Amino acid sequence: MKKMISLLMIVVVLASLLVACGNGEKEGSQENNSKVESYTLEGIKNKGKIILGTSADYPPFEFHKVIDGKDEIVGFDIEIAKYIADQLGVELEIKDMDFDKLLGGLSTGMLDIVIAGMNPDPEREKEANFTDIYYESAHSVLIHKENADKIVKVEDLNGKSIGVQIGTTQEELAKTTIENADVLSLSSNPDIVMNLKTKKIDCAIMEEPVAKSFAAANDDLMVVEGISLSAGSEGVAIAVKKGNDQLTEKLNEILADAKAKGLLEKWFVEASELAE
Repeated sequence: MKKMISLLMIVVVLASLLVACGNGEKEGSQENNSKVESYTLEGIKNKGKIILGTSADYPPFEFHKVIDGKDEIVGFDIEIAKYIADQLGVELEIKDMDFDKLLGGLSTGMLDIVIAGMNPDPEREKEANFTDIYYESAHSVLIHKENADKIVKVEDLNGKSIGVQIGTTQEELAKTTIENADVLSLSSNPDIVMNLKTKKIDCAIMEEPVAKSFAAANDDLMVVEGISLSAGSEGVAIAVKKGNDQLTEKLNEILADAKAKGLLEKWFVEASELAE
């Protein structure tokens, strides 16, 4: 009987050791999996979705549109994001945020990518990785038509009240290159347009296609054809978390593929027509 009890105790001990080893391997496996950050290329594929940060007040890049009775976020950048998600085999989740909060969303890992008509200027490049430029553009001046004879050249902007979006290249441009400018920085472009329509500001500085889109949608506004401003960092790119190099390289491959197929040009034309 003693021998049987001893043998039974040995079996119980061995079983406990095997369970412990099994749990150890499982915990180790979970620990290894947790090391894959959700915003990396592998992490995005693991969770089955890519989280896009954008500021949907920037037609034709991204904007709200009622389609079949439903409010949707559409535009050039959104088509790019859809294509990226499709190429990665994951779902697309869109987070609509204030423009000046987008890079912070990347740094905290809340967002995987930012596509928001963003210029990769030197200051932003300190905070994030940027892909290759996917759209080249300059900056234009949007005015009320009643000011058509007052603002016709760059020098006419000196001393004027200028509306810009917070955290944008246009804000920096207005503050550093226009003499004695009274810069009004607002969170959204529709707010800027409303201030322009009600003549609370003299003009607004926006990306050329965005300015043209608002002019097309508002009969009392126009783009000054004789003014094209340069900030030294023209063009827009996709932003990802700083150091997220593998995802950056993959996005460049996808962008190059879309460009080679003529999709970028097609999407921009379609988005411009939808915005009008």
